[in-house]
Amino acid sequence: MRGQPESHDQVKKPVSFSITPTAQLGLARFSKQLNISRSELIERIGRGLLTIVELKTESD
Repeated sequence: MRGQPESHDQVKKPVSFSITPTAQLGLARFSKQLNISRSELIERIGRGLLTIVELKTESD
């Protein structure tokens, strides 16, 4: 229900940020793999519930 905390102790607020189409597709892919929304993916990253690991590429 809107305006009520769902799985966290706070009500979510709308936030706007700009990303590239590639990043948008990446967020969609990761959220689909985890079976969560893009908003929830960002929420979990921001809360430290998901860890981001930097992978080295061949050019590194």
